Amino acid sequence: MTDPVHVAVIYTDAGGGHRASAFALKACLEGSGRYRVSLINPYTTLIPHLDLFSRFGSRTGENIYNEVILRQGRTGLTCWLFYAALRLNYVFCERPAISILARHFEDIRPDVVLSVMPLGNRVMLEALKRYRATITDGLLPEGAVMITDWAELARGVWFPNRADYHAICGTQDALRNAEKLPKLAGKVHAMGGLLIRPEFTNPAERASKQALNLDPARPVVTVLYGAQGSMRMLELAKAMRDVPHTAQVVFLCGRNEALAGELRTMDLPYPVQVLGFTDKVAQYLSASDLFIGKPGPGSTSEAMALGLSMLLDTSLALPQEAAVLRHVVKTGAGQAFSTSADFSQHFKAAITAIESGQARQPLAANTSPADILEIMDRIGASRVPAAGSLQPTGELPRTRHVSRA
Repeated sequence: MTDPVHVAVIYTDAGGGHRASAFALKACLEGSGRYRVSLINPYTTLIPHLDLFSRFGSRTGENIYNEVILRQGRTGLTCWLFYAALRLNYVFCERPAISILARHFEDIRPDVVLSVMPLGNRVMLEALKRYRATITDGLLPEGAVMITDWAELARGVWFPNRADYHAICGTQDALRNAEKLPKLAGKVHAMGGLLIRPEFTNPAERASKQALNLDPARPVVTVLYGAQGSMRMLELAKAMRDVPHTAQVVFLCGRNEALAGELRTMDLPYPVQVLGFTDKVAQYLSASDLFIGKPGPGSTSEAMALGLSMLLDTSLALPQEAAVLRHVVKTGAGQAFSTSADFSQHFKAAITAIESGQARQPLAANTSPADILEIMDRIGASRVPAAGSLQPTGELPRTRHVSRA
């Protein structure tokens, strides 16, 4: 029996999207029985001492991003300054980070190293290059980067211009970013959508309203502002109070316990469920008629796959989420709002459409769970023998490009 291919997935807990993508990879790959996945957050397990934010301050870089940028909604200048500081952190600490990561690869011996986080991919690839140089027998490991944003915010944020890795893209915007790099020719792979967990694409795993203690006769609205939540949800709860409707509203607050507590004490005229961090996001979204939240690429992709109407908040959009907003508005998959007045207007229109049976969007078929298996099979087959090894070289099939708006 052939041993499963060992994939090391490099991720970060800065925001919820990278972690969600890492766990989606693990579910898809290990579910096939052909892969074994190790999840590695280098910031917490390997190089926490190289975090200059915690060395010279009281918070780690991940904490600043989660608690200041996301939870406090500082998505403008403060966010840009944070990104610049994070990039400088990599520049100053690159050499020791490469050495530590390379030694870890020697310890765990992965067949493929796949990153689902930005900015640090040169470090990952240099560490993999150093590890490859120590291998004298068997097949050499491959490197890959799977972008979890809709598009690159700037050149090199996700995809270094080098030839020693594969680029995996879930949107046409990201595909164009990668294909502009000549050194990546033949190593760019397309998925039919950003990677989401299989339960978002499998009708058999969708939940009924009754199973979630929701009234089957009422529309369901789900409000989600990522894993950190946002106090903006309090403002939206009040705005929905002032618009006559028959909907029931689910507030998914993530790890923001203060937000959940305030929502539970509000006197609202419509039925409400308030949840903290939960592993039932797929079930609640599948039972919903309308999604309201920030334009995160992951949650937006999940809502699109389930055919939900969407209202996306531009006021808290991160710089890299502008591409998501452009796509959603351009394709008519949803509407964008910034002020409470904008929201109330769009909410009233969306609820009216839902109650008349006209709101549900056509399903945007997301084939990423199946696509990632096919892509990883090709990447695994492309591994070449180390010097001195007699194993045959694998053949890399031609990359399949999926048409995607």
